Amino acid sequence: MTNSYLKFSPPNDKIVFPSFSIPAGWTCPGALNCLTKREKGRIADYQTPDDNGFTYRCYAASLEVVYKGLAKKLDENFSNLKLCKTEKQLVSLILSSLKNDKNTAALFHGGGALRVHIHGDFYNYMYLKAWFAVAKFLPDIRFYSYTKSLQYLKRYKEEFGSFPDNYLLTWSKGSRFDSIGPALGIKSATLVKDEEEAKALGLEVDHNDLKALNGTVDFALEPHGTQPKGHILNKIIQAKRKAGKFAGYNKKTKATTKPASSFPAIGA
Repeated sequence: MTNSYLKFSPPNDKIVFPSFSIPAGWTCPGALNCLTKREKGRIADYQTPDDNGFTYRCYAASLEVVYKGLAKKLDENFSNLKLCKTEKQLVSLILSSLKNDKNTAALFHGGGALRVHIHGDFYNYMYLKAWFAVAKFLPDIRFYSYTKSLQYLKRYKEEFGSFPDNYLLTWSKGSRFDSIGPALGIKSATLVKDEEEAKALGLEVDHNDLKALNGTVDFALEPHGTQPKGHILNKIIQAKRKAGKFAGYNKKTKATTKPASSFPAIGA
């Protein structure tokens, strides 16, 4: 068992909530069309086209290559988690870390919202169960995650019947397990090229995680970040930048979000 606390991140240009992350790719067993890893400080693309022939480079993995301090923090988080050999140890580590981290101590005592995994995903079933146990222990915190680890959600639902009321889940389409998605009873997020494609699919675009946190219907996400040279998304992102349209998150595009006290009640 580790004696080191996990490290949480403060709000960023997209969301006003703290978050927790682990290395992208290496912890994403469900990733298919977005599978990207940081290998020896460089980006490594392992994407497999989905049923629509679509692939894209994971934005989170790209950030890890650029920001060495971020990469170090995520690696340390993953190392500490792997030292835990039981679900009980994982729960204890997560709870003590939440309580003692400067970015989440207020949540532990007063509630609010926490995004689990801007980078990474539920890398095994015991880890997923640990987060759900933490959510049950802290009912005043609204936990939420995008995930492609649908195989573990399926197993949990079969074992326990439902997910914790205060853990809001979004199926990130383009996974190895998309066929499982419809039976899980959770909303989904689809990556689209632009707002026009989202409208054609009958979806609204989420730019500040409110649909992920509070919504109950499927929604869309627009691409951002660095894509491989020559990739259609790279061309689209560059064209949108030139046209002054949304092409990524920064201080100019920073979203405003309701304070935690104004969120609808769980189950409302």
